Amino acid sequence: MSRKELVRILLPSVALAAALLLGPGAADAGVAIKTGKYRGKTTQAAVATAFRKIEFSVKKGKVTLTTEPTVARESCVSTPVFTLDGNPTHKLGRNGTFTFTQTFLGTKVDKIQGRFVSPNEVEGFAIYHFSAQDLCSRGRSKVNFTAKHK
Repeated sequence: MSRKELVRILLPSVALAAALLLGPGAADAGVAIKTGKYRGKTTQAAVATAFRKIEFSVKKGKVTLTTEPTVARESCVSTPVFTLDGNPTHKLGRNGTFTFTQTFLGTKVDKIQGRFVSPNEVEGFAIYHFSAQDLCSRGRSKVNFTAKHK
């Protein structure tokens, strides 16, 4: 078998293997994200639907959180963490991700993280930490959310 034939046979399989190793994150890097408002809600059934809303807007490669969800742990509910001092804005990552973080105590971090799974849909999660109270124990609560372009 000549070198030219060997390259012709191996090149497609090497390219396929590289695409599989890079995974879906690398394939989504070129997704054109729609600018505008996104609305969604968390999947936590312990909180009434009206309080599970999450809203943000995308403009010029930046994500601005306008409404943050209420998250529950046992009988406690979260207070606004990210929108307390206004609406935070962060740059959208190259692979369509964004993260809002706020330090809770020491090394504990409250976080809202999302990823564009299509040009007009976002999936993500929110993590909120709670201190020990009469109604709930100390710990964290993680909830998933989805949001769509409106």
